[in-house]
Amino acid sequence: MEHKGPRIVGIIVLVLMGLFIAIVAAINIYVNTTYATFYDQAEKQFEIPGINSGFIPQDLDYLDSEDIWFFSGYMNDGSPSPLYKRTNDATNNVTNNVTNNPTNNAETNTTESAYTVTKIQLANPDGTPYTDHGSAITTTDQYAFLAAEQSYLVFDTNALAAAQEGDTVVALDRINLDFSPAFMNIENDALYLGVFYHPGDYETPAAMHITTPDGTENPAVMYSYPQDITQPYGFARVPAAVYSIPGMIQGTCQTESGEIVLSQSFGANSSHLYVYSQDNLVQTGTYLADGVDVALYCLDNTSLTDDLLAPPMLEGIESEDGQVYVTDEAASNKYLFGKLYGAGHVYSLTL
Repeated sequence: MEHKGPRIVGIIVLVLMGLFIAIVAAINIYVNTTYATFYDQAEKQFEIPGINSGFIPQDLDYLDSEDIWFFSGYMNDGSPSPLYKRTNDATNNVTNNVTNNPTNNAETNTTESAYTVTKIQLANPDGTPYTDHGSAITTTDQYAFLAAEQSYLVFDTNALAAAQEGDTVVALDRINLDFSPAFMNIENDALYLGVFYHPGDYETPAAMHITTPDGTENPAVMYSYPQDITQPYGFARVPAAVYSIPGMIQGTCQTESGEIVLSQSFGANSSHLYVYSQDNLVQTGTYLADGVDVALYCLDNTSLTDDLLAPPMLEGIESEDGQVYVTDEAASNKYLFGKLYGAGHVYSLTL
């Protein structure tokens, strides 16, 4: 008698495989069609460190003096939040040493440039493990600033640059704030810190809800702290200006021509990259920050020059060498769906 069981199982497996392939193909067609303009402008750069090892990236920063990319974020299993470091070792070299694979053993890949990925542990100034969201990281040649609850931490940039796999780097200091920064960046000698808003779960104070010149209500703000070499760590403690911004902003940077770029996302909804001309900004009043009335500027349609629709879950952004680099959490092991269409990579584009 013919045994039909194995054949039936084989047919089921083939059907399921075919169904999976069809789903993946449909998702890729949808993503590439819906976000065609983004992909036409964007260039895939490199895989986000730790994206397949439980790391959920929130921001990226480029340290030009050392040719290093830093990635902040948190871990899917709730363990302390690390900092990933991607160091470009050389060019025209086919050997890559990757030290962040699950077994912590070196892994060799073939590519045009060599790089090393290192997973660094972080600690608060009191030595306790850093367990915050890792929502933002930005650096100068001397100091690195990492977002924390109602504050940001200050690290020695050289210590982070020199850290080896598994090392713990302790923060030098904590700068207390009356808000929790969701994103940060240093642009044109100013430190920008911004607040995230989403109705219901990420509310903001009433003072941050501002009606802009075009009639839009912006529910969050971004602070600009000017460079001040007389202050510890090189930036003033009181902002020089405040920007009224839309909700759900995950990151900011500036283009070579000085335009302000904001990345916006929440959940599986489409992301946006908003570009604003500072030439069109007019002071619309003042905003009380740290007990001081400072200049208020509103980012709305009167200064908006571009709105680029992008795939879901864009996070922090960084400007480097005329390009805007973006990171994305959709391909992390927490969300997974981004793995189906290549979201686990850093992309760069000109805005």
